[in-house]
Amino acid sequence: MMSSRESLELAGVPVVVRPPANPRLSAPLIVLWHGAGIPGSEENLAETFPLKEVQAWKAYLGLPLFGKRLPVGGTDEMMQRQLEDYVLRALLPTMEQAMQELPNVVRALQTQFSINDKEGIGLFGWSVGGLTALLTLVESSLPIKVAVLAGVTKDLTVAVDNYERHVQNAYPTLKEQYPWVEKRYRWTEESEVAKQRLDFVSHASKITQRQPMPAILFAHGSQDDIFPVSKVEELYAALAPYYEQTNQVKRLSIQTFENLKHNIDLEAAENSPEMQQDIAELQRIVAEWFSQYLTP
Repeated sequence: MMSSRESLELAGVPVVVRPPANPRLSAPLIVLWHGAGIPGSEENLAETFPLKEVQAWKAYLGLPLFGKRLPVGGTDEMMQRQLEDYVLRALLPTMEQAMQELPNVVRALQTQFSINDKEGIGLFGWSVGGLTALLTLVESSLPIKVAVLAGVTKDLTVAVDNYERHVQNAYPTLKEQYPWVEKRYRWTEESEVAKQRLDFVSHASKITQRQPMPAILFAHGSQDDIFPVSKVEELYAALAPYYEQTNQVKRLSIQTFENLKHNIDLEAAENSPEMQQDIAELQRIVAEWFSQYLTP
């Protein structure tokens, strides 16, 4: 029997695996992607959302261009890529590669562990990992049955707006090191195509055409200063009519947490009982969502 947590590399991807509540019984798979902030690695995400009580295999995947998968030039190269073209050199390559490699990772997990592949797959994504999960819901043929999308937003424009704020706040310092840096993102024909592709409001019908219609939970900090909660509420509102028309309103939910920002930092929360309470509630709601809609 495996320990409570195992670190592996499967299909070229670093993975932390946690077993189901009862490893002797049949269990489906949940794939979890971290974000760019905190939790910002597969290990960190496994600690933040252990989901021990869920009768499912949990596989926490390292995102391309992050952590163990940083470019050859490390964080310096990653910074240069972001500043050269945030969409086409940083954000989209991460999302695209993570989605493309997912089927091979899933197959490797199913080969190595006693995963029940007839119950469909659960997907969890935080921040950029959540945007990757949204893209997967739109474009992948994998049988995604349940999704928890935490700290996400409705489209690429919101992500670029956040990038521009960061650049402008640090502009004098960045200009010294990267004289060519611009305060605003320069849209090109190719990034305009990406903008349409990552406009999840316009793709709401594609997400809901899945059979069965995926059970989607949005979880968001009310104090999120990266992706405002109002933007994800727009995405929720775009999806809601499809669930109403098919009498499946319980399979779509949005939960907000008044004391949480964008990052979920367990260490920072140690000095804030309010944050601790919200994190505990978030962990409980996520676990219950998967238990209700994924596990047999």
